[in-house]
This record gives sequence, C-alpha cells and structure tokens, in this order.
Amino acid sequence: MNLELEGAIVAVTGSSRGIGYAIAEAFLKEGARVILSARDHAALQAAAEILRDRHGFDQVLIFAGDLEQSAVAEELCSFISKELGKLDHLVCNIGSGRSVPLSQEDVAEWQRMLNINLFSAITCTYALLPLLDRTALDSGSVPGITFISSICGVEALGCPIAYAAAKSALISYAKNIARPLGNRGIRVNVISPGNIIFSGSIWEAKIADDKTAVEDMIRREVPLQRLGTAEEVANVAVFLASRRASFVTGVNWVVDGGQTRTL
Repeated sequence: MNLELEGAIVAVTGSSRGIGYAIAEAFLKEGARVILSARDHAALQAAAEILRDRHGFDQVLIFAGDLEQSAVAEELCSFISKELGKLDHLVCNIGSGRSVPLSQEDVAEWQRMLNINLFSAITCTYALLPLLDRTALDSGSVPGITFISSICGVEALGCPIAYAAAKSALISYAKNIARPLGNRGIRVNVISPGNIIFSGSIWEAKIADDKTAVEDMIRREVPLQRLGTAEEVANVAVFLASRRASFVTGVNWVVDGGQTRTL
C-alpha cells in the first residue's frame, strides 16, 4: 500500500531510542523528512548518524532540548518553520513508566510523572499547532497529531499508579481536542502500546532478571503469546499519519497482542 508520505514533514519527540526511534525510521522508509527530538544531544546525534547513513543526510534533522518546557517547545516550532516551513504530522512520544512502588508516590513523583507523560505532549501540541494549522490550509493535506500512551492508561494492570493516571489523562486529552481540531482540519489519534521490547527497554531488563517469570506472564496475559516490537507500533503510527487514515480521528489504537480486555 502506498501511504503517500513522500516528502511529508514529521516531528517525532523522544526519538533517540526505542519506540520513538522506530517510528522515525518508519517515516523515513516512506520517504518523509523527519525531525528527531530528545533531551540528550549525544544520543540524538548518534541516532541521527545511523538514520542519515541509511536514508540520506538531508532527510533527518535534529533538535535537542527538554520539551516539557514551553519555551523550548516554542524554539522547536521556530526551528521547523525556519528549516522546513511546514509540519505535516507530530508524534508526541515523550514518556516514562519508571516510577516508585504503590503507595510510595509523593507530590513530587506525581508531578514528575505528569510532566513527562502528559504535560510534555500538551506543551508540544500548543507550540506546534500554528504549523499544523498552516498545513491544514492546503486542501490536499491531512495534518495530524499522534500521541503515544500506554495500555496502562486503559485498564488496571499493576502499572505504577502515577504513570497509569498520566497516560489515561493523555488519552482523555487527545479525545477532547480531536473535535475542535477536527474542525480545523487536524486529526488527532493515540497509540497505546502493550509490552514492547527494544534495546534498553524495561522488558529487556526484566528478561535478564527473571526470564521464566516474564514467559509465564506472557503465556497468561497475552493471547498472541509474545512481546511486541517497536517496529509494530511504528507501523500503526505511519498509517495514522497517512492519507489512508484521512477519515480517522479521536481514536485510541491499542497495540498489545490482545492483552487488554476492553474494546
């Protein structure tokens, strides 16, 4: 299927590794130009070098900074406007589930989890909306935003409480902005991954610590009987950004091998 993403301009936050990196590469494979973004400049540069070698130097731009800060998000908007002049799609992937055990959350930990998993996405959305609005004025364009949440925001699965609550709030935020932004020609969707393994992931660490326990959990909880890959999440992301999904908005796409029970 031709997704018609050749020449599209896509920004992917949290893209120096893991799911964000896989999403960035999936867009590059479709011919898009991608802005990689992360806080760690060295990690970002290393990721960009690999992707430029595979897909061409001019296809990959980088922006280093903490996008939880509104001033930095505004700098990203200015950077994209100056370098590329437009933005077709924004993927908000900043997030972390590494928190503290149940009942050990204090106010500072709640704030940290909300900043990483909710407010960073909100900050980027508000900062980059002018660019998406500009793209929406082109009648042939289908601009959009994809938020990366988690199945922890969908059901009670034993995830860290503050993380689960923040990801649930992100899904609600996306659903509530989908209608007003839809009126402006901008689509909004969410991807909620399940147990995804990649280099440096928490599942890689869990397997190293107790492979048998992980295998038992997978057999018990995941109908497809395996962990997912970052590339499988990325496949959904590129579809949602494409013209093939031009009538799709306000939806949470769960990519979890059937682990969650609710539709």
